[in-house]
Amino acid sequence: MNFRYALRQLRKNPAFTLTAALTLAIGIGATTAIFSLVYAVLLRPLPFPQADQLVWLNQQDHSLPGVVAESLSYPDYFDWRAQNHTLSGIASYRGGNFTFFSNGETQHLESQVVSANFFQVLGVAPMLGRDFRWDEEKPGNRAVMLSYGLWQSAFGSANDIVGRSIRLGDDDYSVAGVMPKGFQFPFATPAPQLWVSIATDAYDPTGNDPATAQRGNDSLGIIGRLKPGVTLQQAKADLGVIANNLAKQYPDSNKWYTSALVKPELDHLTGDTRPALRVLFGAVALVLLIACANVAGLLLARGSQRSAEFALRTAIGASRGEIIRQMLSESVILSLCGGISGIVLAGGLLKATVSLLPVEIPRIEQVSVNGTVLAFAVVVSILTGILFGLLPAWRMSQVEPSSALRDGARNVSSGHARHTLQSGLVIAQTAIGLVLLVASGLLIRSFIRVMHVDPGFDSKHVLTTRLGVSFDHRYNHDQHYQFYEQVLAKLAAQPGVKGVSAGWPLPFSNSYASVSLAIEGRPVAKGDEPSEAFGAVMPGYFETMRIPILSGRTFTGQDGFKSTPVIIINQALAAKYFPGENPIGKHIRAELGDGVLEHPMREVVGVVGNTKQLGLKTDAAPMYYLPYAQAVITNPYLVIRSNSDPAQLANTVRRVVSQMDSEVPVYQVSMLEDYVSKSAAQPRFQTWLLGCFAGVALLLSAVGLYGLLSYVVVQRTFEIGLRMAIGAQRSDMLKMILRRGLRLAAIGLGIGLAASMLLTRFLAHMLYGVTPLDLLTFATVSIVLMAVAAAASFAPAWRASRLDPMQTLRNQ
Repeated sequence: MNFRYALRQLRKNPAFTLTAALTLAIGIGATTAIFSLVYAVLLRPLPFPQADQLVWLNQQDHSLPGVVAESLSYPDYFDWRAQNHTLSGIASYRGGNFTFFSNGETQHLESQVVSANFFQVLGVAPMLGRDFRWDEEKPGNRAVMLSYGLWQSAFGSANDIVGRSIRLGDDDYSVAGVMPKGFQFPFATPAPQLWVSIATDAYDPTGNDPATAQRGNDSLGIIGRLKPGVTLQQAKADLGVIANNLAKQYPDSNKWYTSALVKPELDHLTGDTRPALRVLFGAVALVLLIACANVAGLLLARGSQRSAEFALRTAIGASRGEIIRQMLSESVILSLCGGISGIVLAGGLLKATVSLLPVEIPRIEQVSVNGTVLAFAVVVSILTGILFGLLPAWRMSQVEPSSALRDGARNVSSGHARHTLQSGLVIAQTAIGLVLLVASGLLIRSFIRVMHVDPGFDSKHVLTTRLGVSFDHRYNHDQHYQFYEQVLAKLAAQPGVKGVSAGWPLPFSNSYASVSLAIEGRPVAKGDEPSEAFGAVMPGYFETMRIPILSGRTFTGQDGFKSTPVIIINQALAAKYFPGENPIGKHIRAELGDGVLEHPMREVVGVVGNTKQLGLKTDAAPMYYLPYAQAVITNPYLVIRSNSDPAQLANTVRRVVSQMDSEVPVYQVSMLEDYVSKSAAQPRFQTWLLGCFAGVALLLSAVGLYGLLSYVVVQRTFEIGLRMAIGAQRSDMLKMILRRGLRLAAIGLGIGLAASMLLTRFLAHMLYGVTPLDLLTFATVSIVLMAVAAAASFAPAWRASRLDPMQTLRNQ
């Protein structure tokens, strides 16, 4: 009965119903969209059996301050696997890639090199075929597991694929099986397309120790599964004992790794995004509160017009509980209408939001308006309806029927208590809106600072790409380097090319390695050697990237693998190890070998400017560079500077490489500017979204203030007409209404400023070059808020000042 009557009442007032429903749709839609992000990234369980038992494992590096994680080497992993008592399984994985040959075409495939029990630990069996066997960790075994997508695209979903031999790089691999559709681990972009056993790392074609025997070659990701009943603390203590024993047993490599780090795999996966998404969800919740306050104000105003109705119902026997239920029925129906519209709006918001999300955010491809999100939207809609309906319902249940029926709606509706409630709602909206404006302003200023950071190189008009040149049978050490020399020479002769070179790692490419070094004349104990970032670059790299040469010289074609070993350091490394000295001519040994040139003392021949390697917000770290000819360890990135649009050179690169070797794939073709832009993707996304929320909050707050003052003008029409009839000037009425609006805004401003000073500290980790209490931001948003409040107050004030006093008194 209550709901049928509520529907009739809402149909009788379509303007009110539409305004309230749209206001709620904005709040509920935005909240639902952000919840879908939070659920997909943070809350949704990992798609593995007993996923809560999966843990991320690492060792802690105590040579550095704070909690610093360090990857494991294969020997350390084998020891952890054999000696632990708290894990039912522990598996290793590391990234890799293969060149795949099929039907005369060459593809570059992302891969993972995994231990034999990798899929067993995750709890996922192949869809076709079998799992890896333990003996396939030994040299000479070449087994591969295909992803469902690769099985479909490259092999036409052939059911007889198991046991078939396929060519990867220079070797033939036997297909062990095909993983189920949707399986992915690790959750990386791009996703791995195949998995091979660690037998790949158990053999070194140069005759040196393979990676599986190199303690100190810390490069593995580790995942484990807790035994039933085992806690994280127990597993950490268990592995800590093993790590401490290894530190004592192998001080040369493990001296500082005396404890273990253990955390749920889901927490590890979402660690970097968790704080930002929490802040965004809190922000959108504030927007929803403003929407609720706005609609509560509308309901109060509408309820006052119905005071005679409720007074009559009370007089003929309706209880206060029945009045409250009736009002709540109307508010819940309103909120459900807003919720339905909000769900539709959330779908559109998600499309726009996901397009702006950094690709590094895990599981963003799973963001959708699914059943859980729909249930959340329904629950939020109902709770919202109750929240904004309670205050008006309680207020209308307090109406005294005798006075309402005797005096009419005008006197009742002009009661001081009701205006106080509405004013309080406007103040609350203004305060919440200011908090969001301050947060948005801080992020905007921070983002501007980020975008003005000098990365140490010029990213404009530079094309980057990588080549899948084999390291095995087809290209030995010399041939590998010579291939790149010839490619660069041919590209340098192409029209439009201003400079070309190659180097690894490329800034902002998520490629990074730290290798220990020793300085001549400064002996340190084994295991205490400092470790710094390093790069391997070809002649012309610094010139092409426009990294300044501060002193000495750059690498030249004379710095070959048979020449004097040389090294170039950056300004940060020079300041750290040679303060007040000229480092040119000093000698440094890098503990890095490529199977041909092993750990020689190298002469410092140049000092170059610092470059940001890990992101615009990170400090430039000490770094040294080796000539690529003396450190052929991986395929470098080509960097090609163009006179115009570098994208036009992509086909040129493919043509040149194909002419030299049609089996060498060209991949990761991108603009260097894209890497820089990607580095700012997360702060850009946070700033854009919080800025939108702040704009919506400001708009809703202005609408709430406008609505209140408009209603005040209507309710006080007789008073205003009387004042003007006895001599008040139109300007006096204008000032009176403006003064009321600005007074409410000022009170909200004061409360909002106090709240902002407390809450903005939670943004500290998201800011760069700006403090949470930045005075300029607080002052600017305060001025903006008061300007908007003045604009929202002016229209009702102007309307009040234009009233005709005689006509007004005649009508009243």
